[in-house]
Amino acid sequence: MTDYLPEERARGITIQSAAITFPWAKHSINLIDTPGHADFTFEVARSLRVLDGAVAILDGVAGVEAQTEKVWRQADEWALSRVAYVNKMDRTGAGFGRTVREIYSRLGARPIVMQLPVFEGGLEGGTFKGVVDIIEQVVLTWSAEEDGKSKISAISLAKCGMEDVVKETGIARTAMMEALAELDDQFLEYYLEQQEGKGISGQIRKAIRSLTIKGTIVPVFCGASLRDVGVEPLLDAIVHYLPSPKDRPPPLVRLDHKNQLAALHSEKGLVCALAFKVIEDALKGPLVFVRVYQGSITKSSILLNIRTGDKERANRLLRMYADDSVEINAITDGNIGVVLGLKNTITGDTIVNKPPSTPFHLLPIPTSPPVFIASIEPHSLGEAQSVSNAIQRLLREDPSLTVTTDEDTGQLLLGGMGELHLQIARDRLINEFDAKCEMGKVRVSYRETLSNNSIAVVERLYEKDVNGKPTKVGMTVEVSNLSSVEQQSQALHHRRQQVEEFGNIIDVNLAGSHTIPGIEEAQVVEAICAGVRAVLQSGPTFQLPLHSVLISVRDLQTFETLTTYQSIVTGVRLASQDALKEAISSRGTTLMEPFMKVVVTVNGHDVGRVVSDLTAARGGMILSMDSGTPDAQGDSTERVQIYAPPDVTYEGDSTETDITLATIIARVPLKEMVGYSTTLRSLTQGRGTFVMSFQGFERMTGERASAVQKELTGLE
Repeated sequence: MTDYLPEERARGITIQSAAITFPWAKHSINLIDTPGHADFTFEVARSLRVLDGAVAILDGVAGVEAQTEKVWRQADEWALSRVAYVNKMDRTGAGFGRTVREIYSRLGARPIVMQLPVFEGGLEGGTFKGVVDIIEQVVLTWSAEEDGKSKISAISLAKCGMEDVVKETGIARTAMMEALAELDDQFLEYYLEQQEGKGISGQIRKAIRSLTIKGTIVPVFCGASLRDVGVEPLLDAIVHYLPSPKDRPPPLVRLDHKNQLAALHSEKGLVCALAFKVIEDALKGPLVFVRVYQGSITKSSILLNIRTGDKERANRLLRMYADDSVEINAITDGNIGVVLGLKNTITGDTIVNKPPSTPFHLLPIPTSPPVFIASIEPHSLGEAQSVSNAIQRLLREDPSLTVTTDEDTGQLLLGGMGELHLQIARDRLINEFDAKCEMGKVRVSYRETLSNNSIAVVERLYEKDVNGKPTKVGMTVEVSNLSSVEQQSQALHHRRQQVEEFGNIIDVNLAGSHTIPGIEEAQVVEAICAGVRAVLQSGPTFQLPLHSVLISVRDLQTFETLTTYQSIVTGVRLASQDALKEAISSRGTTLMEPFMKVVVTVNGHDVGRVVSDLTAARGGMILSMDSGTPDAQGDSTERVQIYAPPDVTYEGDSTETDITLATIIARVPLKEMVGYSTTLRSLTQGRGTFVMSFQGFERMTGERASAVQKELTGLE
């Protein structure tokens, strides 16, 4: 239902997040379905940014996968409460107990088993048919109806006739009660007084909800979604255990006048929302997805964009059902909806109904720099403008894509997070946006950085006519390397103005500077940053974006001449631009390449071949290697008393569940990972899996640098 793009249906994967809103048990649930592929991690990031809780859907056969770990860490960054749902329990080799243990061992969470899977043979195997609700002690089973839907039936555990199920449920319930008593003092007091008395189920749910919202535990459920088995109890769990907007702390904002973080302050009459996604619709225009944090957005209301200062009318409001929608009159506090009519709003913009008493903006949605690029060639010169327009529409939808122009060839270069990411972008440009173009070969996106560790200082006196007015501006610009996160932190200590710009840091210190009265400091800082950004886009040697550079601007001097306010601001921008160019040119630049964190999961007997390939053939470094058995009940599990039920394999034994798996974590140059999936299939007979995530750019030296320089310059 939520995978509605042609590319999603053709490939059988989720590419972009999709929102639906639906009622359940007298509550309204805003649900966002997110992709699982690593290339589309930005879709996950912007969804997690606006959610209150999350359901982690795990594959019962594969267990906790590498990409699951990555998304789990992203959810940690926003302190999201979570429940886990182990899907595909009707598949051969599904292991509910093994997956529960992996939630603890690989995700570092405290799982609480809420259900037991039930098979035709009870716990002895056969067709998966339902679950045991451990709190209510009932067996829930599903049967297919003539209309294709499933019918749920409930029977008391005592009357189910399966002794092994009754016995294991007792063990699971005792483990649940002991865990709650250990973690919740109020429940411990009640449990000691009441034991299994009347009202105990309500107290259990109350304790589980409290601990889930705090992030102390993760309730675990199971089912087979393709057959609708277990879906209704999961929806009940969302209502019972995940937080409502009122249970969450106020979102963080950045105070514009102090450049510091604070919680969003409740202000009477103020409407505040975050635009977290934009979709370009051919008929309706831009669909701006918003999460409302305060007040209500009403139809035809005037909204102010904090970033641009523009005021626009909310012409229509929609509640989305994936690619379908229903028009509504208001998007209320805590809800997600779509606003039509906001033509200049982009992802990450803060939207209000009036200027707040204390200027602020909601924290933006973080993006990573692109690591792959490909050229975009229009079929003819006459198609160039339409292709450019189509690319801009695509970039508005997906800010993790970037576009630059090669200064030597004039080619448009599209940057993305992976090969699949760029392939999907190409398909959408051609099929959805009707762009008459072709995409060149996908290649790695390199960067330039300063070639040595010395500091370059340039004192610049800029004295020229700007817009026909004589303008005189002086400043000092200093450039140096940023070689590590620690060095960046030290460089920023006690600074007054800092802007991080794709791996570079712009530090503007106006203390003691002389400026003409009436010129706002914020305007001057933005003018300086604009000049610096223009230079950072293209290095002097290879015309590649600059990276890992600290730019410090100080001693700004503006002079009272026959000038205007605008010419002074423009002069500041041009002066910073000229001074930075001179400083960087005096140092020279060298190449940097992207490195990836690669997590490979293989069978134990394939470890040697995979490690040798990563290190010897690809120049990678092994960071860690875990050759344990994820589905074995290890000592660590017993020490913390994590309960996990015994596993039953559907329709007999599966050899896959007895194989020792190994997880290899390595740091590898991205250039060497192009086409790695084919190699890994060959090394592991198709059983190995891997996921990559961007780790950072590092300076290239020796033969690798020479080879890439020849590739970039076209010289042999």
